[in-house]
Amino acid sequence: MAEDFAQQLVDNWAAQREIGFVLGDPDAPVETRSFPDPATGVEFRFRWLPHREIRSVPTELERRGILDPNRDESILFRDPRDGSGRHCFLCPTNVAVCHPAEALVPVEAGGRAWQAGANFAWLGRNHYTVMAEAHVDQVYSRQVLDAMLDLHTQTGGRFRIVFNGAGAGATIPWHLHLQIVSDPFPIEMLLPGRENAFPSALQVFPLVAGAADRIHTAITAWESEDPDHHRVNILVATHGGEPAVFVTRRDARHSIASNKGLMGGWEVAGEFAYSEPPYRPDFESADLETARGALAEIRPPALRSR
Repeated sequence: MAEDFAQQLVDNWAAQREIGFVLGDPDAPVETRSFPDPATGVEFRFRWLPHREIRSVPTELERRGILDPNRDESILFRDPRDGSGRHCFLCPTNVAVCHPAEALVPVEAGGRAWQAGANFAWLGRNHYTVMAEAHVDQVYSRQVLDAMLDLHTQTGGRFRIVFNGAGAGATIPWHLHLQIVSDPFPIEMLLPGRENAFPSALQVFPLVAGAADRIHTAITAWESEDPDHHRVNILVATHGGEPAVFVTRRDARHSIASNKGLMGGWEVAGEFAYSEPPYRPDFESADLETARGALAEIRPPALRSR
């Protein structure tokens, strides 16, 4: 059953690519720079993904059939807290109006209904945004963790599951969503016992009996220390070949790294994706210290002496 659902996602992403909804060519070589870190065993990756810049050019998205040029803006839902006045990009009803070529995959996870949509500005192979059907805030809860674990199980561990807290990489804080991708992350290579050598505030939890309760307790303890600012990135993936949950404690006041910009779930997992022309020199000059330095920059001040 798990293999069937994972294959459904893979097949749907391939079909979305075939009709041109997925930008770029996922089979083309990606310009990549890799730097092994002896202190942790992680091989940090820097990748240049220029196709992602098209996501902010509506006229080009319309030309490619990704965005409907005849969409009725008057019927789109807008969250009043979004000062830009933009419609919510993650409400499935808005997706149906704006992106009629997007084939959403319904899924139940963690007691909630979701819709998985191929991310046309992908960061990895089979990259989906998994959007809650209801328009609720991007806030961590036990239900979010349960949904992540459920999705990991439903895909037979073939997909990695990412949650970015608001102020910790999530760019749409008013609609609950996850990211899933089949490509492994560098942090999965973390050597046993080297958790404290990783530059960010990382905690790794093997998925054994009772782990979900311990993970939830650790996350809520951190967020309750400073509810206005403390956030998390969560990754469900593998460690040493076994399922594990990686929790990175964050402070919303420290979400930007000088040589990278916004730091989210991909970056804290050792994957640095660049696409903006002004950052091209940073990509070309990146090295191991760039990766470690960026992660150290976003380590919460409250934990820098721990």
